Amino acid sequence: MAQEVRVSDAERCMKCGACMSVCPVYAMDRLEGHVARGRNMLLRQNDLSPRQQQALLSYCLLCRRCESICPARVPSSAINQAARHRLVQRKGLPFSRKIIHRLILRHRTALARILGLSTLLPGMSVTDARPIRHLADLAGVLGGKVSFPKLAASFLSRRIPNPTPAASGVRPRGTVAFFPGCHYEFIFPQVGKDVVDLLAAAGYAVTVPSDLTCCGLAVYNTGDWETARRMAACNIEALAGADMVVTACATCGAALKDYGKWFPPGHPLFQRAGALSASVLDFSEAMQAVPQPAFTAPPGLSVVTYHDPCHLRCHQGIYEAPRNLIAAVQGLTLVEMDMAEKCCGQGGSFGIQHPVQSASLLQQKMRSAAQTGAQAIVTSCPGCTVQLMDGVRRHGLSMEVLHISSLLQNPPAALNCTNQAAINRGEK
Repeated sequence: MAQEVRVSDAERCMKCGACMSVCPVYAMDRLEGHVARGRNMLLRQNDLSPRQQQALLSYCLLCRRCESICPARVPSSAINQAARHRLVQRKGLPFSRKIIHRLILRHRTALARILGLSTLLPGMSVTDARPIRHLADLAGVLGGKVSFPKLAASFLSRRIPNPTPAASGVRPRGTVAFFPGCHYEFIFPQVGKDVVDLLAAAGYAVTVPSDLTCCGLAVYNTGDWETARRMAACNIEALAGADMVVTACATCGAALKDYGKWFPPGHPLFQRAGALSASVLDFSEAMQAVPQPAFTAPPGLSVVTYHDPCHLRCHQGIYEAPRNLIAAVQGLTLVEMDMAEKCCGQGGSFGIQHPVQSASLLQQKMRSAAQTGAQAIVTSCPGCTVQLMDGVRRHGLSMEVLHISSLLQNPPAALNCTNQAAINRGEK
């Protein structure tokens, strides 16, 4: 189990500047305080006002690209999170954010329905607005010009049998618990159904615990560790007894795999959190563990490119698994975009707090995707999906944005996969 990270760990920074070569934010503005080296130095000096610290910390995407190249292995993202937590302890949360966080914890489904109804109000779903990626970001944009993703008419829990048995005639591979997260429960439930169907077709019996809540990562990243740990505690209890937990959301996967680090040694949930974290697999990892059938490409799709979510590649170290799944699709060619692992600019609340920088990163991503000539951008994160869909619309590109499960269309009817393009057009 990793040692608890503190702000004082910034002292390990050698000031070598390696992080400057990979930081997406520093590449845009060249401000020393917006890269790990400068930020760590300022945190060590500890002479900034709380307002200055809050502004400084907000420019970090928490993508962990700096950590991948740091020779001293400085955990700069975790240092940033710890500094945000320290600010919350000193100053507290803004009232609006506190209310939203508590509502997510206690009334997640009701809050999602309210969010869906709000799209009917004038100005709340405007064409040129920036969309909300996570329920926890709602508090950061109240009063601003925002766009809410359309809520599905029927949530995932109503679309699947629970439990879903393994497909007949397939070698049984045990039972897995599926963690759909907020997006695949409320906004893209067909993707959640595709994932469940594919796991069942691979031989897994799938359960979706009814008392799951938000994974808590967006809340944790604001520094509200108390509420995030309460969310984690709910999920730990709901997933108790599961030998394997599968999620198709890179953000949820990163959170679940980090639960063991959210609770300090000696906490009553420390051991259980670590055990749960060790049982979590991304959808692409779970599917790679079984023999692959001959998947066929969705109609009209022959060339795709792949965007690596930061929470999958940098946080979980997963690079090959999704590409191996794409390679298993007959009649489909993967063309890698330039810097596929570079952040799309979503970054949780980063895109809301810093829309200009977020739009610049998104523009770079759209340019790289367009140069591949692909008909679709494939990814494994719903937050990235919403951001990329927004980019395709803003830049007028004739490309679809698909979750990787939408590619795995096999002839047997049991798979029942649906093209994400229909979801993007609002047909589902």
